[in-house]
Amino acid sequence: MPNHQRNYRAILERNVGFDGNTRWLRYARRNGFKEVKAERVRRCPDCGGRPKRKSWGQYVYFSTLIHLLECSRCGLVWSDARIDPGLVRRQFEVMYNGERYFRFSRRRIFGHLARVIDDLAPRGAHVLDIGGARGDLMAHLVERRPDLYVVVNDVSASGTKAATERFGFPTITGGAQALDEHERRYDIVVLSDVLYFEPDIRRLWSALDKLVAPGGKVIIRVPHRWALIRLWQRWFRATRSRARQRLQHAIRFFNPGHIFILRKDYLETRLRQLGFQRLRVMPSPLLAHAGTRVIDAVAFAVAVVIYWVTGGACALTPSVVVVGADRQI
Repeated sequence: MPNHQRNYRAILERNVGFDGNTRWLRYARRNGFKEVKAERVRRCPDCGGRPKRKSWGQYVYFSTLIHLLECSRCGLVWSDARIDPGLVRRQFEVMYNGERYFRFSRRRIFGHLARVIDDLAPRGAHVLDIGGARGDLMAHLVERRPDLYVVVNDVSASGTKAATERFGFPTITGGAQALDEHERRYDIVVLSDVLYFEPDIRRLWSALDKLVAPGGKVIIRVPHRWALIRLWQRWFRATRSRARQRLQHAIRFFNPGHIFILRKDYLETRLRQLGFQRLRVMPSPLLAHAGTRVIDAVAFAVAVVIYWVTGGACALTPSVVVVGADRQI
């Protein structure tokens, strides 16, 4: 047996998910598999419940075979393997640290969120942006509302350093633990495309319980593709052989970098448990791509019209903004 084949066989034996399955040898060679540390997550990371019997598919990420599981108790959908956090963080720094990503790709998203916060924030309100990276969203906000006191949080020390150096914002560096130990309360807490990255999601919900002031609000932006993922997986299973299903390496409409799918029902239940009396789900703009700005803007405008015509019942965009208001403790 050639040495390179023996090496990939050893990798498949060590890496989580493959259990030495030789069916993956060709795929491993073609994609240059490396040995990666990861741990299985067999119980729901939030409530500790057991998963439903059948997974919602499998995918390969960082040379690891991962399954999407749905909690039978709280409805959280999670990835059943945790990649070495240091490796993921280094990749995250490379992918989401460019000027173009924050200044161009997310410009419409930041503008929309700034308007939402502006509408909700009383004069002189304190606002915390969890996962706020370099402070770009808060910079959009203070342009509209210089009366607001804003704080930026991120797990990246370089991100929070940039938020202070570029905009003068006070910051909190760290994940759920740092937030759970933070003692200040805020009138508005924002989590834009961050909740599904936090492995200790139970502790983050606990931190939110302490961070949001009575009468306060939380604003969460998340993907809105669960129905598409389910439809695709049902089609995949109905049209592919069992042998092909065992070699599934991607789930359509799902970003493999995410570790959770936050279903609407799950979020609403969680927010009500924290005491939020009014909940609203609204469309959110798409990431901007060169050459599609006009099309994306028209699509978002149509989604907004449908949202208002249906009384807020339909948010037909790939991502949505969930607002919890009037918190009672």
